[in-house]
Amino acid sequence: MLRFRHAAIFLLSTLAPALHAADMGIAAKPGESTMTVGLGAAILPEYSGSDKVRAVPIVVADYQHASGFFASTVSGIGYKTKVGPVSLSGALGFAGRRSDRDHRFSQGSDALAGMGDIKSSALGVFGVGYEFDSGFGVGLRAMMALTNRERGNSYELGVQRALIKSEADQVGVYMSATYSDKKNMQAFYGVTAAQSLTSGYKRYDTKAGFSRVSAGANWNHKLNKEWSVNTMAGVVGVVGDAADSPIVKRKTAPVLAVTVNYAF
Repeated sequence: MLRFRHAAIFLLSTLAPALHAADMGIAAKPGESTMTVGLGAAILPEYSGSDKVRAVPIVVADYQHASGFFASTVSGIGYKTKVGPVSLSGALGFAGRRSDRDHRFSQGSDALAGMGDIKSSALGVFGVGYEFDSGFGVGLRAMMALTNRERGNSYELGVQRALIKSEADQVGVYMSATYSDKKNMQAFYGVTAAQSLTSGYKRYDTKAGFSRVSAGANWNHKLNKEWSVNTMAGVVGVVGDAADSPIVKRKTAPVLAVTVNYAF
């Protein structure tokens, strides 16, 4: 179970924009409470900017209460509400560490040897969104480090569009862009003088700016009232100062996640 937990954390820290937009197909209907559990697998880059991908298992555990309270491996623990077309949310989340060694089921790579670890952190996650009648939605989410604050903060702007909404199938597309403050950019893409000596990478200083973009599609297919299959496929890209970092081996990478879920 420890490996599964690390895999879920790895997935969320890597695909946060995509999962936020897609909502894993397990959002509760207004006035209803649901519990969803599931298992699956994902193909992801070893770290943001890696030229290698790996397959990891996924564990889904998602409780959505009719009051708006939720506890989820997707969204953390928090509360969300909707006033007309406007949605608001606040949650306590978690960001996993990035290791300078390949641990298979957590984010990291031997290519980062000598860079040191970026420690895991509790996050305050705050979001606001607006959904138009056409099924088009926009949202903004802030992820603030509450512990190990040297990893910095990031902000995600996302858009999504529902293409199909039926009893059996929900299909949508999404795009998002992540803005990193100076600490976040330096932690994940910068190379200090000390890191340069131990890793062999040239020193690289960064400034705040857009660091990542993502785009893709999500399909949630209901097999019956309880069982469903959720598929998400897309690409993630490194941009701006982040793209010029010496640790970035590949600027664009594919992502794929499939889960089989049971709701009750």
